[in-house]
Amino acid sequence: MNIIFRVPTLKRFIEYVRYQSINGGILASSTYKPYKKVWLRDHTFASISLLFNGYDITPQIKWLSTLLKIESSKVRILLEMDKNHSDILNQNLHLRARYTPHFQIINELWSERQYDGVALSLALIALYKKYTCEFPVERKLLDLFVDYLIKFHDTPCADQWEMHENFIHAETLGSIFFGLRNVVELYPRNSRKRLQLINFTDYLRTKIHSFIKDGVLLKMKRELDGEACGLDSSVLLNFTLFDVIQDREIIKETLDKLYESLSPDGMGLRRFLIPGEKDVYFGGGVWYITTYWAAEAYFKLNEIKKAKKLLLYRLRFPLPEQIIDDTLIFDPQWKKKWMEISRKENNGIPGPADPLTWSNSEFARILNYTVLL
Repeated sequence: MNIIFRVPTLKRFIEYVRYQSINGGILASSTYKPYKKVWLRDHTFASISLLFNGYDITPQIKWLSTLLKIESSKVRILLEMDKNHSDILNQNLHLRARYTPHFQIINELWSERQYDGVALSLALIALYKKYTCEFPVERKLLDLFVDYLIKFHDTPCADQWEMHENFIHAETLGSIFFGLRNVVELYPRNSRKRLQLINFTDYLRTKIHSFIKDGVLLKMKRELDGEACGLDSSVLLNFTLFDVIQDREIIKETLDKLYESLSPDGMGLRRFLIPGEKDVYFGGGVWYITTYWAAEAYFKLNEIKKAKKLLLYRLRFPLPEQIIDDTLIFDPQWKKKWMEISRKENNGIPGPADPLTWSNSEFARILNYTVLL
């Protein structure tokens, strides 16, 4: 049984998340210059955490609904285009991954075309309706973005880390499943749209299962019917928040493989390891957020001691996101490189990003599973 609790530890993280909101948009980080933006995905993770912890997220919902209205003209054009059109995957035609709090588009070198933020946004709208009984967007707008995800679910896009944009990702498909499975409840029973979504999400569940190899859920494919490859901690969301895969053996095998390959200390998890490439961002340190997802997966397996231990790992340091530590990196040269880069990007203050909002919001959401004494 999950235990909801309110203690100073939890309140500290929730309050941090709340105060990152400007104009309703939640900043990825208010203290690290390159991240003083609203990632659509991160905004939604943070808003879901606030909602689950009993907070009013009306400003965040208004920000989101305004953004969807602004970007709806793009989606209408894309829905009218032939899927084989040479320009169909031009990221300038799609929603962006990040915006300013006042809806200005940010042009950066990072990959921008990501579907997980859109999908999570639809889940948030449905959850808000469930918790408040208020429908925050027009039905036509909802239909538009539902059709967008259905049309583009099997096209390559950037992964959660703004990388590998020529692949299809298990986390992205899981996000779409989560978004559309929640949206089902917004349509009348026996309506054509509701039945379409139930059938489509059943199909998505099957496709996500096809990313399993030797009992382990893998990261990505070049084509949806191709061979899955790579490890990535983000797949853990398919076992937890997205609730796509419920088979305990698959969860356990994937956790074991992730810890064998991506953990330097048996506690923290790095992000990914794919053929010919390993995560070297900020020196290849572990990420707290991936460790929380592992904790939540262990809760699903009823391994409560392990899960609590991973959550307590979060309290070893004040509020950092990625750990820069000589014992937790792949190569000291990468540490030096990223310290120099982050110093230039962040007004002379070296990284890592400290803290990141989604790290704190996911900690607060998952902390609801237990009581830390």
